[in-house]
Amino acid sequence: MRPSRIETGAGIWLEPERTMELVLESLGELVDYELAVVLGFIEGDERHLRVRKAMGSLATERLARFELSLNARPDLEAIMESGRPRILDTGPGHPDTYVEILDLPQGHSCLASPLMADGVAVGLLTLDHSDCGVFTPEIVRFLGSIGNLIGIALHQADAAALLRRRNADLASERNRLIENRADVFESLVGNSATWMRVLDSIRLVSATEAPVLLLGETGTGKEEAARAIHRLSPRAAGPLVTLNCTSIPSGLAESELFGHERGSFTGAQALRRGRFEMASGGTLFLDEIGDLPSEIQPKLLRVLQESRFERVGGESAINVDVRIIAATHVDLGRAVEDGRFREDLYYRLAVFPLRLPPLRERGQDIILVAEHLLAKLRGRPGWEGLHFTAEALARLAAQSWAGNVRELGNVVERAAILSRGGSIGADEIATRDGAGASSAGPDPREGEKARDIGLEGKSGSLASLSELQRSHILKALRRSGGKIYGPGGAAALLGIKPSTLQSRMKKLGLDRK
Repeated sequence: MRPSRIETGAGIWLEPERTMELVLESLGELVDYELAVVLGFIEGDERHLRVRKAMGSLATERLARFELSLNARPDLEAIMESGRPRILDTGPGHPDTYVEILDLPQGHSCLASPLMADGVAVGLLTLDHSDCGVFTPEIVRFLGSIGNLIGIALHQADAAALLRRRNADLASERNRLIENRADVFESLVGNSATWMRVLDSIRLVSATEAPVLLLGETGTGKEEAARAIHRLSPRAAGPLVTLNCTSIPSGLAESELFGHERGSFTGAQALRRGRFEMASGGTLFLDEIGDLPSEIQPKLLRVLQESRFERVGGESAINVDVRIIAATHVDLGRAVEDGRFREDLYYRLAVFPLRLPPLRERGQDIILVAEHLLAKLRGRPGWEGLHFTAEALARLAAQSWAGNVRELGNVVERAAILSRGGSIGADEIATRDGAGASSAGPDPREGEKARDIGLEGKSGSLASLSELQRSHILKALRRSGGKIYGPGGAAALLGIKPSTLQSRMKKLGLDRK
């Protein structure tokens, strides 16, 4: 049984049902009634009332389901509009409010009083008694005086209940986001200072409704960043709709974005919703926005300004609620100067520009990303033993990675195939610069890069894989304060499961310090 009152820091908060019960009990000490009924408006309907509480010797459970239409009772509607109580005529030819439920004699006493809050009717109170003439003019005046107090009390009780429900919903949503937070950055692996600033910016802008413009070279993770922003935002429960502006033909761009009506052009055999409609209530990610056809740019600007548009061939405007995240690998500022991109659209999209750095600027993140990609491949049958040698890691770290994470992912998967699911050496690391080490000999850059990211051992030779793993794990544990599980834990920083991290720590003889 749900409690009727709740202890809070500010005192006792009463449930609306208990509030009405106390009000009617107190009223019964002053007014002789056999039935007192409080009716309130059905949510979203100002023409229909529903019983909220019934008390007295004539009260019955059947009243709990009673509803009343003001369309059928203009007399009650007039009372609520006047804001003053009145005795109702219950003689022959006059309506009886509860005739379908109660068998009250003709001429019985009946009084109706509007319940007001700040001059607005929020409900109706009816009092009934089997005897005639019970409710005197003095009682009518009395109810006129306290009707406002009763209305305010009930209105505040309902408002408090609504606030509690909303707070509960917000708390539930907050908990859901916290639970999912560890997974949000699962694909955005790295712990370099440069990359951590990017993740901090993602956390910061996610809580807002501001448009975000993601900048960076191809393969730096712009789509994954857009997904993280959406999942951390208040719109996480809504859709994330993606459109690559490079892939749509110029003639179909407007239909892709805004949809079209049936018969609006040749081939339009049915109504089609565009990406804006599909993303309403959520986020629309416009990838490669720099390739958006110039004739569509003013129409996109209008939607961003007015949150409304028309389908192709349509005549009525459609309102949408969409957050925009755009991405590009080109210099939009230069495109504006060259006249290929509208300046006003650029400034509308670039409220919060966020640059994703290339791999070559992220130092040791190259190794962390490679290990993360390899860990995903270990899930394939027969590939459970995949691992890098120290020489392979040094070769990975020495590359410039013009294609960034996308190119690194291709190289790692190719190396896994060449190694037959076992140990990946330098020979299996084939990049766009050439094949593995066996064909070109040692690359002097590998030693320099190894020193830069800490792969070189104390003696000057390349560190073993165990030494490398030990170093990375210790760094992650120091950064997390010894925490392994959850957001900010060492496992999340390294991009692996906590159980996997604990297993590796045990093999390396590391304890949690």
